[in-house]
Amino acid sequence: MKVRFALGFLGAFTVLLVLWGTTGFARGYRAAALWGARVLSPALTGWWIEVPGSGDDPGTFRKGSQSIPLQIDPGFLSIAQVPLAALIVATPGLGVGQAVVRALFGMGIFFVIHLAVLLLYPVVLATPNLLTDTVGVFSGLLSFVLAPQLLWFVLTYDRLRALWQLEGARRALQGHEERGKRERV
Repeated sequence: MKVRFALGFLGAFTVLLVLWGTTGFARGYRAAALWGARVLSPALTGWWIEVPGSGDDPGTFRKGSQSIPLQIDPGFLSIAQVPLAALIVATPGLGVGQAVVRALFGMGIFFVIHLAVLLLYPVVLATPNLLTDTVGVFSGLLSFVLAPQLLWFVLTYDRLRALWQLEGARRALQGHEERGKRERV
């Protein structure tokens, strides 16, 4: 089972990575994320983002006389969607339909996480202190490392529970506790 999962993951990862690189997914993701930041940031953070019409420059956040160039390209953030989708596709016991629905739902949630990182960006950089530094590091860790695994676990828990026999472990623990109670009586 482990080998099948690993091979399924590597195959899905390879195919999805090629699709990511050849379909323009990153450009579309970038446009959507910057549009979301443009709409939400002024109301939520007081910062507005100025996005150039074309080129590789992701933009600059502005608030009054302050300006903070955006050093994160949201298009490159989108590559983190590849391992999430590959993990879901490789999960044993999911049919094609369920895998697609769960992958799309997870990718939507992941997009919201990336949008939150963009919204936090000017706040974190404009007010450097222990709290904002910690929030910045955690948001980077979440958006690049933790989110794919956490979302995969949550979105496929019903399949993983059976695969890892978590129900059997819980029943065994309950049986052990019941035997202990009877022995004490």
